[in-house]
Amino acid sequence: MCDDVAPQLKNILANAPLYRMLTPRQLDLIAANTSPRRLEVNVSVVSQGEAATGTFWVVYGQVNISVHSKQGSARMLALLGAGKCFGLSEMLLGQEHQACVKTTASSMLLHTERDAILTVLDENPGFAREVMTRLGRQFYSLVRDIGNYSLSAHQRLADYLLRQGEQTPNAEIELIANKSLIASRLCVTPETLSRLFRDFSADGMIKVSGRRITVLDWSKVTALLA
Repeated sequence: MCDDVAPQLKNILANAPLYRMLTPRQLDLIAANTSPRRLEVNVSVVSQGEAATGTFWVVYGQVNISVHSKQGSARMLALLGAGKCFGLSEMLLGQEHQACVKTTASSMLLHTERDAILTVLDENPGFAREVMTRLGRQFYSLVRDIGNYSLSAHQRLADYLLRQGEQTPNAEIELIANKSLIASRLCVTPETLSRLFRDFSADGMIKVSGRRITVLDWSKVTALLA
């Protein structure tokens, strides 16, 4: 690693929620085994079936995690932005990546080697709890997604808006991806998603302006899932 990159990298890691509880020596170990990757849009980060040699942290940008079938179809699992990590479960289990990961925007990722993370996990209970918490959230989200397969398209959009609303302090929701990606996330076509937005707007639930959605009536959105 270049000398001019090392101090900046250590500062980024020190402020990352995943690593904020590390001791200076542990932070040095993680930094020494972390490499930055600056990638443009639509660049492959990992391939399905590739060996997991560490975990990734998104400094800025966005990645699309999807599973591809042998028949060529793709199912998007998640869109992750700044502050999110991926590859934790595969890395801990020493298994292959089960999904493909591509950038959907110009991004900077940090890749930390498996052995360094395992060493710090053995030493630092706070770090171990943080890793378990993140894995728990991922599992909870996956189970929730599986449960949503039985929902109607209107209900899946309502659930998506409610999830996004949990991350914002007001009724303004900024879509984190284009409509094609969100449609894939909801298992509908882009045309169906546009129709759903029109239906929600006509019912007085939302107002759409580009990628910005204003929720006008949360009670109506919630009622769709009752």
